[in-house]
Amino acid sequence: MNGIGAVGNAANAVAGGGGGAAGGDFQGMMDELKKTYQESMQKSMELRRVQVDQNTQKKVADERVQ
Repeated sequence: MNGIGAVGNAANAVAGGGGGAAGGDFQGMMDELKKTYQESMQKSMELRRVQVDQNTQKKVADERVQ
């Protein structure tokens, strides 16, 4: 999962004092971390919505069979 890996990379850069950004641009790393986290949460919510839709369709199909 690219989103989660990017969050880990950004967090490691922050914890390590800036290894991922030129000149230790802390604010830039934090902004990237926030953006990546938001994207990850959005994907997680979309996955949850799809799972709920599938479960609903399965229940309807199971009721038709009975």
